[in-house]
Amino acid sequence: MCAIEVNKGVNKEVLSVGVGQSTNPKEAIRAAVEKTGKPDLTIVFFSSAFSAEEVFNSIKEEVGNSDIIGGTTAGEYSSAVSKPMTGTVAVMTLKSHYLKVGVGVGNDISENPFESGREAVHKAYASLKDNPTASAILSLTYMSKNSPDLLKVKPFVSIVLPDGMSGQEEEFLRGMISGVGSNLPIVGGSTGDDLKFEKTYQFANGVYTNSGVVAILSSVLKIGVGYGHPYFPTQKGAIVTKSSGRVVYELNGRPAEDVMKELLETEQLTPEVLAKKPMGVKSSDVFGEYVIKSAMKPNGDGSVTFYAEVNEGSYLTVMDTNREYTIESFKNALNSAIENAGSPKKIGAIIIFNCILRHLVKERLGVNDVDIIHEMLGDVPVIGFNTYGEQGATKGGSIGHYNQTSTILVIGDEIISQK
Repeated sequence: MCAIEVNKGVNKEVLSVGVGQSTNPKEAIRAAVEKTGKPDLTIVFFSSAFSAEEVFNSIKEEVGNSDIIGGTTAGEYSSAVSKPMTGTVAVMTLKSHYLKVGVGVGNDISENPFESGREAVHKAYASLKDNPTASAILSLTYMSKNSPDLLKVKPFVSIVLPDGMSGQEEEFLRGMISGVGSNLPIVGGSTGDDLKFEKTYQFANGVYTNSGVVAILSSVLKIGVGYGHPYFPTQKGAIVTKSSGRVVYELNGRPAEDVMKELLETEQLTPEVLAKKPMGVKSSDVFGEYVIKSAMKPNGDGSVTFYAEVNEGSYLTVMDTNREYTIESFKNALNSAIENAGSPKKIGAIIIFNCILRHLVKERLGVNDVDIIHEMLGDVPVIGFNTYGEQGATKGGSIGHYNQTSTILVIGDEIISQK
């Protein structure tokens, strides 16, 4: 098989990072661990064409006691390749004295999403290893830094990986938040299966399906999260006058399907039409950013099902994009994550959760996120996958499950006491 591998390394005294991507799982993980040795955290995004058990076992053989998280995708990419690919295994390994990880999994997300979220986050915290080095640095930082700097310190950050076939990501997040509150930074993406829409798998120190994974990162590294999508609002829209969960029954008091056909100027609501012109809803926070709600399909009874919940009373705005805006919006999202991390001078790793529908838009417009990152930051370790939905927070802090969006985690190769 053809192997595509690149190693990326950083200062081992603070953070070591390895990246590998290949059609052979063993080659991918060996390329990564060559840089880090036995890591503290291993992230694996892989095609559903592989056996999940075989991929996990191949990874486990090489990383020993490292925590392992990840799942199946709708496409994988990393700094080891020039563009997003399918049919591969992408791996990132991270090793640092300043990083500890706790991993939890909530079962039966489709049937009991709220309890699944609570279970996953509680297990993650329960398994979190002690971090005396980080505690000492955190104490010193609180004594020495001024208050604006302290507000950017994030002793805990969570990566979430819910089953993308569950359709229950919002309730999973509610379960998480009910257990630990809304101050925990959240970033993640729903696992996929290469657009087969049959079954997805999650890694949480084992192989799972129909589950939600939470990984808690306890660290004094500079860590930040970001959010962004490539769409701007048009002048067209409608009020949601009847909805339940992800199904919109009426817009402006009329059947949703009829109104959406008029708004999108089409005779049929095909997947192509719906993906090209998604809907946007203004977030309820002070910034009023638009969050994307992508329609999935008409149901034949006048209603339309979406890929995310749409609240009754909200105003759906037709969104649009172009190549220039798509590029600038991703740059802004990445810069936002870096700023959220405290603007580290050295970036250690970037992890991206990118909607498969956003990926298709980028393909149509000829936009490559990896190229943009390289242009902005140079040779930085990156891993990401095309998701069935993204989890994160707007600039104003509204936590949610989104569509056609990228959520980003930036880990600095610096500790919070560094200026």
